[in-house]
Amino acid sequence: MQNVRLWFGLFILGWGTLGCSGESKSDDDAASAGKGGQGAGGMAGASAAAGASAAAGMGAAAGMGGTAGMGGMTIDCPASTDPIDPTALIDDFEDGDGLVLPIARRNGSWWTAADTTGGTIVPEQSDITGEPADPEMLLTPRCGSHYAMRVTGQGFTDWGAVVGVALAAGTRPNGDIGAVPYDASDRTGLDFWARVGDTSTNNALLQVTDSNSEPDGGVCVPDGAVGEQCYDSFGVPLTNLDTTWHHYRIPFSGLAQRKFGVPAAGVVKSAVYNVTFSFLSATDPFDFWIDDISFY
Repeated sequence: MQNVRLWFGLFILGWGTLGCSGESKSDDDAASAGKGGQGAGGMAGASAAAGASAAAGMGAAAGMGGTAGMGGMTIDCPASTDPIDPTALIDDFEDGDGLVLPIARRNGSWWTAADTTGGTIVPEQSDITGEPADPEMLLTPRCGSHYAMRVTGQGFTDWGAVVGVALAAGTRPNGDIGAVPYDASDRTGLDFWARVGDTSTNNALLQVTDSNSEPDGGVCVPDGAVGEQCYDSFGVPLTNLDTTWHHYRIPFSGLAQRKFGVPAAGVVKSAVYNVTFSFLSATDPFDFWIDDISFY
């Protein structure tokens, strides 16, 4: 995969400010020992994460919504005025495990992966038979949330590290159990909360892998020439990512490729495999939290 930095403009939605209370566990605390790997619902091989988080970064960045209180401040958490869609929530982590909520035919799990340059990542990565990556309890609840997914690490000098969620699990073409395509045709984008620790890089990249970018989709060519390579997923860097909880609502139409893989007009929403958060500057410490992720 070529190492290209492509700058481009993206269409960004604007959002209002949402209030929240409290902060999660101190960023100076050691990361809790989580269960690693992809699990039964994990990614379709660690190479998928490698390509999805290759060092060829994207220049434009995702728009960001409201913030959450920190440092003991208490700010009212207003009730949402959005229509309630009981099928939209992917995971709120309140069950304390790394499996997505079994809603709308989703049965996947959370996983972590990283390059082989000798860094460290918690939860540890594992092969397809490993346990899913588990969330961590928040020291102080955030708007009623008591758990969030946390990944920490450093020291990766190739393509970096990634935490991701496979939306659906099943039998892949090679006979292994792993991520299989999920139909999100009726969805507009992704909604979630995120933050980093106080010693963490904020260079996080949201990506959505689909049938054009995953080898199992049968369209791209692993290690192929420019214009046919795999892992050129649609994505966008997260703006204003810091130690405060921020609310992001990112449309699929606001994502873009990095122009080394199979060119496409947009995410193939009828065949989505994984939602990933990659750390391209993984030589430096990263300490990333995500909570309440859903479609909208």
